[in-house]
Amino acid sequence: NVYGWTGWSIQSTPNPAGAKASSLAGGVSCTSVAACTAVGHYENSSGIEVTLAERWNGTEWSIQSTPNPTGAKSSGLSSVSCTSSSACTAVGHYVNSAGTEVSLAEVWNGTSWSIQSTPNPSEGTHSMLNGVSCTSSTDCTAVGSYVNNLLSLKLTLVEHWNGTKWTVQSTPNPTGATEDVLYGVSCTYSAPTSTTVCTATGAYKNSSSTEVTLAEYWNGSEWVIQATPNPTGATRDVLYGVSCASTTVCTATGAYKNNSGTEVTLAERWNGNEWSIQLTTNLTGAVSSYLQGVSCSSSTTCTATGYYVNSSGTTFTLAEHWNGTEWSVQEPLNPTGAQASHLNDVSCTSSTACTAVGAYTNSSGTTVTLAEGYH
Repeated sequence: NVYGWTGWSIQSTPNPAGAKASSLAGGVSCTSVAACTAVGHYENSSGIEVTLAERWNGTEWSIQSTPNPTGAKSSGLSSVSCTSSSACTAVGHYVNSAGTEVSLAEVWNGTSWSIQSTPNPSEGTHSMLNGVSCTSSTDCTAVGSYVNNLLSLKLTLVEHWNGTKWTVQSTPNPTGATEDVLYGVSCTYSAPTSTTVCTATGAYKNSSSTEVTLAEYWNGSEWVIQATPNPTGATRDVLYGVSCASTTVCTATGAYKNNSGTEVTLAERWNGNEWSIQLTTNLTGAVSSYLQGVSCSSSTTCTATGYYVNSSGTTFTLAEHWNGTEWSVQEPLNPTGAQASHLNDVSCTSSTACTAVGAYTNSSGTTVTLAEGYH
């Protein structure tokens, strides 16, 4: 290996006492090889889904105490972004006492997690935040979706943290779209212009009810839709994760259903002017493959993680690496005895250090947390 990597290794992760199921499917953010935060949810002994956060100190993972909104019927964290070991922001959603999904944000100050007040569109319900990216402790952008009751449509949702409060930012939705969702976001700060720019990715259903790729760009003053390609013959396309190595270089990953009806991996690259499809590899015999998270430590090195399903219907972890020229499949591990396993997100601090998280179903049929390191 030209990078001197030795491969993926499974890291031992704890599960909350009494949990019926636990997952770090929310995501991971690392500020160094010895400082990572992963989030997700778990089902407690009462059968209620609650928030989960775990911390990697370079040696071991430990559970952090996270709050849940008062009266919530269920709560979960979908993404996390850390700008230092003492500054992380996580987002997700919860179901309130009335049974409505509303946005959720929590902040880590180096000592404890606390809930931040988040707005929800006045004309909407079922608001959720799927991704978050912070350039500092006072500059975070979160993306997701909400249902507009007046239009009876699912629309994109973006909220911004300015260090004091969260506010909703106006976002465009493609003409004729009936359902719009943003899953991932990546923001970079330009020192020369003192401007933060962001790229968000997802999918929308066009006027023909076909799901196609979606990308939106924050230029410092407004969100605009970027044209994204879709593979020829595809009947479903989606971009889940995005990572920008600079203000002009971004990589997004996801999946599409080809003309044979098989779900295969998808990667697209932004060069500052346009998005283009990159050739990705799919394992022989896989009946479906997905890349859900991506992390680029430079413009020429990215790692994406997800899962694939084999011909027997078993789910296995999947990772692919971009070396600046091509994507190639890596071999992440699957826990011994696992009935199913997947990696939902990845964070790389350099070309030789990545951490990925997700969950697996153990030999007893219980879903438990999963973390792997590539060094």
